Amino acid sequence: PNSNSTILIPGIGNDACIRDMFDAGYVHLSAFDYAPEGVECANRMFGPERVELMDDLRVADARSLPYGDVSFDAVLEKGTLDSIYLSGGKDKVLSKKHLGMAVSELARVVKEGGIVFSVTAACVDAVQLAFDECNELKGCWRQIRDGGLYMTDDGYTSNNVDATMLVWERI
Repeated sequence: PNSNSTILIPGIGNDACIRDMFDAGYVHLSAFDYAPEGVECANRMFGPERVELMDDLRVADARSLPYGDVSFDAVLEKGTLDSIYLSGGKDKVLSKKHLGMAVSELARVVKEGGIVFSVTAACVDAVQLAFDECNELKGCWRQIRDGGLYMTDDGYTSNNVDATMLVWERI
């Protein structure tokens, strides 16, 4: 996405990426965290000048987002979906249900042609399955990156050493 894109960052907590994006010229940033402490931490880290200029920073639940339909060009998700799945503990039916709710909400708030970039480590298969199942029900995602080896046009390759990068486009 370009610097004028509307970008949502779930589970912001102590993640400095939004500060770096803001400082790099991205101006339409919204972020949330399930925990009030995560939003407090983000407020301290970003500083009042950045927070004042952000589109939104709040406490919210990814399973029921407080944003309007088709509000965002992109979502940068780094482990939040893993956390949602793991919050179900040993109850995998509940874990799957909560993760499905969050992915469905992403389908609702991401504009057609927008992307969800997910960095996942603990729950790659569960996250992949949640997007696949949402797509089966709504026909709304096209997977762009599946976490496998990727070769650029100029011959460079990368793999995902510490985490898996999954990317979907909203169709």
